[in-house]
Amino acid sequence: MATAFTIRRASVADVEFVIRSNQRLAAETEALQLDERQLRQGVLAVLEARAPGEYFIAERHGEPVGQLGITYEWSDWRNRTIWWIQSVYVESDARGRGAFRALYAHVRGEALRAGAGGLRLYVDTHNRRAQQVYAALGMNGNHYQMYEDMFQGS
Repeated sequence: MATAFTIRRASVADVEFVIRSNQRLAAETEALQLDERQLRQGVLAVLEARAPGEYFIAERHGEPVGQLGITYEWSDWRNRTIWWIQSVYVESDARGRGAFRALYAHVRGEALRAGAGGLRLYVDTHNRRAQQVYAALGMNGNHYQMYEDMFQGS
């Protein structure tokens, strides 16, 4: 059963919700515990416009129930910016009601209006639930796989 959600850009006042959402996301999907200090600094960098990205909040009855974070990456092949979906979390009691679909539709519209070259995301290979949701939205895994070389302490 779909529920009506309001989607808006996050502000600094949303910092605690975004931090909590990212902590839950990491724990649920990858069994990770994020360093709260580092996470807070990263979230605030985006919310205070010191880093290239944005968060969008899904609200139901005036209460935040989901968030979607994006960052921007220049694509020389497309000569446009690609919007990377970095984090998505919907509170358990709002799942299956259209919150993510509403967030995605809103962000997709914003990306199109901004002239972005596309939306991208990566999903942990163990996170089958997320893969199914993204496929249902029409996003494809195409022929690429994401490989990373992440630096400790960075």
